Amino acid sequence: MARSGVETSAKSRPSDKTGGSGRWNVASRILAAVPANYLVTSLLTACVARLLAQCLAVNPAEASVAATLLSFAVFATIVLFAFGLRSIFQLWLWLFVAGALGGGLFWLSPGMGARL
Repeated sequence: MARSGVETSAKSRPSDKTGGSGRWNVASRILAAVPANYLVTSLLTACVARLLAQCLAVNPAEASVAATLLSFAVFATIVLFAFGLRSIFQLWLWLFVAGALGGGLFWLSPGMGARL
């Protein structure tokens, strides 16, 4: 005997391909998009400002302004990636690697010269 209506078996439900339950997935992406993004962007901004001022002999005030202008594009790009990547693990891995590189460069940069 045929049943009419919608079948609700496990095969008919859409699978979650984003790597996590709904609420934790969104919460993790929001944490990556705002506070973690701010940390990574500020580290990269400080590195760019120091590298411009010390390696390219740009006036420190102009180096800070240029790095700050670049930081707006970096922040927006990371926000787009935070909600565009399928894997939360991949998102946090990229943020960790970018933060470690930025922090490492920032930590090593005082050895290249004076403070900014």
